[in-house]
Amino acid sequence: MRLTPMLLFLYLYKALYQHTKMHKLLPYLFLLFSSLLPCLPAHALSLPDSLKKTKKDSTLVFWFNHNFEKSGNISLHPLDTVITGFQNYDPLFKKDHGYASLGNIGLASFDLTPYPFLNIHSGFDYGVHTFDPYLLKNDSVKYYRVLKTFSELEYVQGSKKEIFFHAKFSRNIYKTLNLGFEFRVMNSPGAYIRQRANHQNFVLTSQYFSKDYRYGVVANFLLNVIKNNENGGIKHDSLFEQNLEPNRELFEVNLNNAQNRIRENGFYMKHYFDLSRHPKNLKDTAYFSRKHFELGRITYAFEYNRQVFNYIDYEPKSGFYPDIFKDSTETYDSVTVNRIVNEISWSNPSFHADNTMRHLQLAAHFKQQYYEVREADRKNYFNQYIPSCEVSFIPYSTLNLTGYADYVFGDYNEGDHSVQASLSQILGGLKKNAGKLTVTAFYAFQKPGWFEEHYQGNNFRWDTAWRQQGILSLGGSYSYKNYFDAGFNLSRINHFVYFDSLAHPSQYGKEFAYLNIYLNEEINFWRFKLKSRLAYQTIQGANVIRVPAFLGTASLYFSQPLFKGAALFQPGLTFYYNTLYYGYSYMPAIHSFYLQDKRQIGNYLYMDVFINVKIQRARVFVMYSNFDSFFMGRKYYTTVGYPMQDASFRFGITWRFHD
Repeated sequence: MRLTPMLLFLYLYKALYQHTKMHKLLPYLFLLFSSLLPCLPAHALSLPDSLKKTKKDSTLVFWFNHNFEKSGNISLHPLDTVITGFQNYDPLFKKDHGYASLGNIGLASFDLTPYPFLNIHSGFDYGVHTFDPYLLKNDSVKYYRVLKTFSELEYVQGSKKEIFFHAKFSRNIYKTLNLGFEFRVMNSPGAYIRQRANHQNFVLTSQYFSKDYRYGVVANFLLNVIKNNENGGIKHDSLFEQNLEPNRELFEVNLNNAQNRIRENGFYMKHYFDLSRHPKNLKDTAYFSRKHFELGRITYAFEYNRQVFNYIDYEPKSGFYPDIFKDSTETYDSVTVNRIVNEISWSNPSFHADNTMRHLQLAAHFKQQYYEVREADRKNYFNQYIPSCEVSFIPYSTLNLTGYADYVFGDYNEGDHSVQASLSQILGGLKKNAGKLTVTAFYAFQKPGWFEEHYQGNNFRWDTAWRQQGILSLGGSYSYKNYFDAGFNLSRINHFVYFDSLAHPSQYGKEFAYLNIYLNEEINFWRFKLKSRLAYQTIQGANVIRVPAFLGTASLYFSQPLFKGAALFQPGLTFYYNTLYYGYSYMPAIHSFYLQDKRQIGNYLYMDVFINVKIQRARVFVMYSNFDSFFMGRKYYTTVGYPMQDASFRFGITWRFHD
């Protein structure tokens, strides 16, 4: 029996339906998947001539994001098919393990290297981001470019009935018209009671480009649903650390009937139109060699997004909360944030066969955004206008100077602004060089998130006005291909807003400094590979941000080809460590991490052993994580009161299809 994507999807559909109880979303996804595969006509995608030379294999898959207005040709990135790092399926740990979490996949998290603290671009921000790594966002949506119909299914089975499923699909409907989707499910009950995480993420994408690529449009519809139980952490750490009770489900927890829910849906569409005509033949070197005036590119983007935060607890009098303001029998806090954004841009990207940039590239943007924030007893409305500009100066091919600036007019964020600049120099030629040096500068003056000034819940309430926060940061880095990257960031921060030991927002009135030094390297020796990410950081002049002084991840791989190169066998080890520090506590009712001074955590070496195997288009991994807990002691926390997972097995498989 031939294994087709439809047959495999049916098997996984049955398993997910039984384990995740997704009685509403899964049937619709099944209908979509089953109807697209056999019925829609497939066409080979017409690509620019400059890209066809890289497309010798019709099964290759490329992707791009929505920020295509800066370059004439679309910047395509190959879809990752390597097995190195394949075992890191958790979206939180895709790149490294430098996060604090609550001991189960899909729960709230906090970045342990929290640079740059403020928003990269100015404008309204509600201020809750503890679940962002598990949400599909417009900036992370991938639009796939394929010559053949592409589908990929990923399935992971973990301990305690943990299920992870990820499906990708892309099909050319007609010439340069493409339709695709991504669907992801995470359902993990966790080792302790009331620790379940249940996520569903879905995005439907579409793209169309004219034959000469003078006009293009991309669009997406996304849906995120999170239903997480909250247990407030275990009551008695000694039971865990001394292993007095091996059955984790018998541990007492602080909350027995609480839940966090997040639901988000949105629509996005971006058009571009080049004001000057394109050559009919993109290989027309005579056209590109002639001097001619180009009018630039006009881009218009529209986005609608609706995000709902719900916190529910049927036992608010458990003693976990400091106050009860409204209802002592039930907590049902609800906040709805609606966003409508219109943005029009002009840029002068170069449209060359080799995709080279012009010496002076400019872009100007004008954004209008409208926000509604609805709580139980009040509604707030915001209307803002944000002009911004970008410049890229390339006097010669190995030197690049870029700059960005924005300013906010209107309502809550009136007067916010940010400026960024970078200078990079390639040491040598484009093909043969000794690496690249980069110097960066960043300045921002911004209001904190709305949530940090105004909130009305059953257990937490505040209404205050903070001063605008400021950050000035300078950085430098050196990189060599994909093997070495080292640098530093030195920041001066003032009027920083944080959550104090009572889980209330507060503002630090003085300045303080933050230094981050990092080193990322990859060493290859024969069939061995060592990949490491190391960071040293320190806070000077304040105690309102808590970070470990040192943290690092290292993975050691051994690769062995099998069956005359038809398969690849790769066993390995991964290590993660951070030094001792006063880590954060977590308050589920406000989705936030806050300061505590009672306990230090860290100084524990996490070790995973794994085997990755690649057989043609299938990748498989088997992993035994945190296996050193049997002899390293049980002090593996990244958040106070929330032990990380015990030693456990995981199995995963990814299978790609092109038919």
